[in-house]
Order: sequence, then C-alpha cells, then structure tokens
Amino acid sequence: MPIKIGLVGLPNVGKSTLFNFLTKKDILIANYPFATITPNVGVMLLADSRLEKLSKCWQSKKTTPSVIEIVDIAGLVKGAAQGSGLGNEFLSHIREVDLICQVLRCFPDQDIVHVEKSVNPIRDWEIIQLELIEADLQQIERKLTKLKIRDEKTQKEKNVLQSVQEKLTQEIPTSQLDLTAAEKELIKGYHFLTNKPVLLLANYSGEEKEVHELREHAKKKGLFFFPLAVKLEEEMTELSAAEKKELG
Repeated sequence: MPIKIGLVGLPNVGKSTLFNFLTKKDILIANYPFATITPNVGVMLLADSRLEKLSKCWQSKKTTPSVIEIVDIAGLVKGAAQGSGLGNEFLSHIREVDLICQVLRCFPDQDIVHVEKSVNPIRDWEIIQLELIEADLQQIERKLTKLKIRDEKTQKEKNVLQSVQEKLTQEIPTSQLDLTAAEKELIKGYHFLTNKPVLLLANYSGEEKEVHELREHAKKKGLFFFPLAVKLEEEMTELSAAEKKELG
C-alpha cells in the first residue's frame, strides 16, 4: 500500500493547485471556500535514477516506480471539531492519511479570499492545530465514558488515555508525549490526529516575510518545513524543454 499524504489547510491556501502540480491532474480551483467538497485522490510518481539504471542494466520489460497517494482534503475552518464547515467529515478524512501536509498561505493576493481576512500563516497553523487537538479530546471523552474496567489491560488503557487527555488540554500533541512502547501500543488503534507526522508547506509567491517567520516557528516547534511557490512551480511544468533551459 502506498503512503498517503493529506493536504490540509484553511480554504483558498493553494491545496488544490498543489494537488494538481503533484499528481498532474486538473481539478477545480476556485476563489471561494469549499471548492473541494469530497477529497480528491491522486498518485505522485517517485522519480528514482537508481531504478532507471537498474532497469536499463537488466533490460527490464516493465519498470514500475514507487508512488505516493496524495489526498486533497476540503478546507478547514474554526469550529470544525464542533461541526463547522465540513466538520467531522473533514476530520475523518485526515484520520485515513499517514502524514499531514499543512499548506499555509504566505502569499498576499487581494483577489483571493482569505477566510480569516488577513495573511498570517502562524495563526492559520494554530487554528488547524487546535481543531486537531479538539477532535482528539472528543474521541478520548467518548471512549472514557464507555470504557469499562474489566482487567489490568483496560485499567492501563484508561490511565494512558487520561494522561494523553491532560497533555492535550495543555495543547501538547500526542506525537510529543514521552510514551513507552507498551503505552503506544495501547492507543495505537485510536489513530489520534495529533499523533500523525506533520510537514508545514509555506505557499509563497515572492520574498514574503511570513515565510521566514513560519520557518522560525517550525524550528521552534520541531516540525518539518518546506517553502514552495506552488503557482510558479505549476506554471514551470508547462514550459518547453528549451524554455526551461533558457531560464536555467
């Protein structure tokens, strides 16, 4: 099974443009929230020069590269965990991915609506993070209400859940908790949203100061950071080989 990467972010931050660029598809891109309703799914081929050399060396009849599945998930808004926007449906789609790629808007463009009225990627990251935390807290509360202590294992499970719950209320994601291997195994089946690896992708168009601020924020939080001028990259793919060579 290929690894699934979910593109997550507020509406109109460039998720669908990024999806088209990575998967070479052509899905709707519109200047209004929730242009994406159901997730768009595509695959991205992983170019590997080693595979190409081996294929030529062994004169393979067929060469099959590895792929990554890309899932373009509908835009999140404040209150998603309480049902705002696409609410729980949005969050359920995130549960199915292996890695969350948070697409954060750093580019200024008055013609493209921003649901929060201004460009501030760190604030947008905090909105997403709080919604993921809230969703995990709701899941724990539901489980603790139903959990019946029948043996030592269920007692340990309850203890771990209560410990995770306490940290989440302090806005500490599950991925940052110092859990033992046995404790991780007890909560493995919950697929907590805050336990998934996260990549922050800064979608920029020029030398925006927001990119530098987000880079420092990611470093402080211990998160992977990658800046990408998504629109420019997509436009570059349409150039001919000669044009690309001329631009270097």
